[in-house]
Amino acid sequence: MVIAAPPEIPGKYDIIPIHTSDVASFLRCRRYWSWSSPARNNLRTRADVSGINPNLWFGTGIHYALEKFYHPVLRRDPVEAWQTWFKYQWDGGVVTEELLEHTYDNNPHPVGAAPGEHLYQVRGLRDILPQYDEEEYMQYRDLGTNMMEFYKQYVPNHDDFQVVATESTYSVPLGFTSIDLREESPNYGKQLEVHARGKRDAICYRERTDSFFVTDHKTAAVIGPEYFDKIDTDPQVSNYIWASREEAILNDLPWKRINECLYQALRKAAPMPPTMLQSGLPSVSRTTESTTAVLFQDFIVRNNLQVWFDDNDKAQSYYNYLVECGDENFIQRRTTYRSKTFLDNVGKNLRMIAEEMLDNDIKIYPRFTGEIACVRCAFRAPCIAVEDGADAEFILDNNYEPNRGR
Repeated sequence: MVIAAPPEIPGKYDIIPIHTSDVASFLRCRRYWSWSSPARNNLRTRADVSGINPNLWFGTGIHYALEKFYHPVLRRDPVEAWQTWFKYQWDGGVVTEELLEHTYDNNPHPVGAAPGEHLYQVRGLRDILPQYDEEEYMQYRDLGTNMMEFYKQYVPNHDDFQVVATESTYSVPLGFTSIDLREESPNYGKQLEVHARGKRDAICYRERTDSFFVTDHKTAAVIGPEYFDKIDTDPQVSNYIWASREEAILNDLPWKRINECLYQALRKAAPMPPTMLQSGLPSVSRTTESTTAVLFQDFIVRNNLQVWFDDNDKAQSYYNYLVECGDENFIQRRTTYRSKTFLDNVGKNLRMIAEEMLDNDIKIYPRFTGEIACVRCAFRAPCIAVEDGADAEFILDNNYEPNRGR
């Protein structure tokens, strides 16, 4: 079955984009949104001053590897894709314009290339970060490699779908126009269409049910029983499904009745033999270990611990837990649906939020909370400076930079 791919989208200066991440930022804290939004100041922290968030950085790399693996034509080995991503991130080198968006060098140098090709010389994180523990990043390298090795083994037994499009950007009109106030825009001062814009991980087709759905990949240190409680109302998931439906209706694509998301959580772990304790026994920690029933059993046999195992209820319970978990100890998938009415309301709510965001008289103020998102906010220092009456602009000018690619 031949399935049409998502359409080309307009340039970011041909419309006024309302990004999915921007909506979340706006609802979280208006000051954070004003500083980070591409429709406002479009700033990010400078890696050479403040470092990076390793968890977000690692998750981006796993997304990159899965995107290349699921590409309908390329189908790159996810291990090779991850290692390529890590190498240009850590070592730098000559990268394409596509890869440039993922780097942290705030002064890339164009290099000679064939006509129509744009290449850049960039520094890697080892030359950018003000300080770092190299061993920590090498552990990330190995972790990503092992996770993608496991993913290759996982897919043949669990994927029952065809990928229509890997990570792709949608751009859907919200039904109104606004004046472009982006000073760098060639259309500054003009009335432009406002679009909902975002990047979804993939659109897929399942022949067995003759249905389309979007996928959303996440990485997590722990995937507990409550991890998936949020997905029935997750705004990001709702926006992805709604936008994919509207995109299909506008462009006469096959997924006009799309109403489903396959939510995939990858634990930041890969199958390893159990840790040997000082006593010579295996660890049976469900939170820190990443072993399998087979590897646990091999450890018991290899270390002549069968008698101990047969007489230890805790060890037997742990083994049964590993058998029951199977692959879900490392990768878990859940499906969530949205009704037509729910999706209609997603579109209405997005429009109302966008109209508020683009209001010329919008009030910008902070929202201080005790939540992690506030305490560890990338803009916490200048935000507190504003409240203290200190020179926040000095902090912004010296510690932040334009966010390329947004």
